[in-house]
Amino acid sequence: MKKYIVEMSETAEQDLENIISYLRYNLLEDIIADKYKILFKQELRNLENVAESMPILDEELTGHKNVRKINVRNYIVFYTVDEENFKAFVLRIGHAFMNWEKYLKDK
Repeated sequence: MKKYIVEMSETAEQDLENIISYLRYNLLEDIIADKYKILFKQELRNLENVAESMPILDEELTGHKNVRKINVRNYIVFYTVDEENFKAFVLRIGHAFMNWEKYLKDK
């Protein structure tokens, strides 16, 4: 089985930081924020093994070629795969109920 190196864009890193901060400070839920931080780390580690198995999203919706996604509870991780170099590149992380089509196009 191929193993991919997972890299995150600065924007995706900021998205994740914003999610954790929101849970911690706006909802005042330190325990939930810590659990989500661990969950995201686990799912990104799992992406090393399953990156190429997720379907490619419609380019008209995302504004990008070869974008895939994984769900992490009520969030979505958007990424691309470089199969030649065995890399998965995380573009954005957003809430599942947001207008993610516009979110990706604004990147």
